[in-house]
Parts: sequence; C-alpha cells; structure tokens
Amino acid sequence: MSTIEMDPVFTAALRDALGATVKDTLRVRRRWRWRVGTGLFLGVSLVAGGVALASGMFSPPGTGVDSSLGNAITATRTGTATIDIGAPPATSTDLSLLLTCFTVGTFYFPNGSSLSCDAADLTHTPPIDRQASEVVPLTAGVDTVTIKTNPNSTWSLQVMYLNQVTTPWGVNASGETYGVANQNGTPDLMAVTINQGTTNGYVKESDLNCAGGGGVKSLAEALAWDKGSQNRNISIPVYESDGATVLGTFVIGDASGPNAHTIPLSSLSLGC
Repeated sequence: MSTIEMDPVFTAALRDALGATVKDTLRVRRRWRWRVGTGLFLGVSLVAGGVALASGMFSPPGTGVDSSLGNAITATRTGTATIDIGAPPATSTDLSLLLTCFTVGTFYFPNGSSLSCDAADLTHTPPIDRQASEVVPLTAGVDTVTIKTNPNSTWSLQVMYLNQVTTPWGVNASGETYGVANQNGTPDLMAVTINQGTTNGYVKESDLNCAGGGGVKSLAEALAWDKGSQNRNISIPVYESDGATVLGTFVIGDASGPNAHTIPLSSLSLGC
C-alpha cells in the first residue's frame, strides 16, 4: 500500500501540522514528536482516523487561499530527475506538485515528503493509492523541481505556479485565536473535523500539548509517561470557535489491542 512519509523537520511539530480532518474508522499512520522543556522527546499519535490538513467545505481562518497562475507543466521521468518549470509569474508564492508513481518505489518531493508505492498500488487507477500532492514555497532564483527516487522507478509530475494568500485567524469573545497553523505560528484553537467528517470544530492547542506529555518535567516522568501510553489513548474536547461549547472529542494516542483504553484529558495529573 502506498504511504506518504513526512520530512523529519516537518514531523517534529504536531502543533504546526494540525488543522486536521479525522475519520473515525481508520487508525493514523503518522507519528509526530516534539521537544519538551527538559530536552526530552515525547511522541503522540492521532487515532480514530487518517489525518490531513483541513480542506473541502471547511476552510477555517488561517488557511492559505490558492490561485493558479499559468498552465500546468507535466513531465514523466525515470529515476532521480530535475524538471525545468520556467520563470515564475511575478505574483507567484508557491508551487503545486502532483506526483504519480508508475512503478514500485519511493519518490521524494523537494520538501522531504515522499510517496511510496508497492506492487498492489500499481493495480489501481490513479488517483487511488498512486498519487500524492504537495504545495511548497518558491525558492528565489530556482525554476526547477527535483524528484528523487531509485534509478529504475518511473513517475510523472504535474507542476503549477500558485499565488497563496493566508487568511487571518479568527478571534473569539475571550480573545482566543482560532484557525489552522501556518507560517505565522499556531492559534489557541486548532481546526479539526470529526465524526466521519460531519462535525467541524476546534481543539485547544494547550490540550494537545498536555495530551502529548507537555507536562513532563524529568526523565523519570518521561519514562513513566511512555510506559503508560502503550495501552492508553487520550480524548480531548472539541469546541465551537468560542472555545466553550463542546461538540465532541478528539482522540490522541497509538494504543491498540485488547488492553487499549481511552481516557479523558481531565483524568491526567500533569499540571498543564
């Protein structure tokens, strides 16, 4: 099955990656880690669904609004290759990249993200299991895109210049910002979609941090946390943008099996 692996720098910040769509029937394949105050690293996984940036009909504040510039450029190559995409239009800010695999292999985008395809994926017609897309910022003076892969792996790439404008975060009556993480940082309330994509809401960034072990202060506490997390998932409240009206819960963790259980964030004693 094809998988999309995130660049280590990118995955080092859950709080910079959320703004998530969660479907309750599948378990997430990605794991985020971030540094806590002691210099330790703790990991947290989002469960109860595959996670992706909020999209579709739900466009929370802070989302980048894209406008296509010029025509798409499509090229097919085998092995690592660089594609000349021409000089960017004056108002370009980003590149839209759509990668399709035609052979087994792992294919790396310029930002380090990747698409992996196995033999089973090749029996499917794109876009099922054989495509991945990324939006990457322009690099001044660079008008090429390089895809890295094995020498015998064949792929195609569709590239288009974009102008991306980031909308401002919302601010509720309590003065909390809400929306999605972007180049400006992380809002107080992060956008998510739960209940099979039927409920849009927000989780508190502070709750995410706490549920990920943000209250751990020592190596002993970190080891205890890691051990306790093996069979434990944590649910945190999902709110409307007011940060007060509860709409449901968002589950964090990677515990599975007969001993797995889910506990509310309020039952933890982390002091955060």
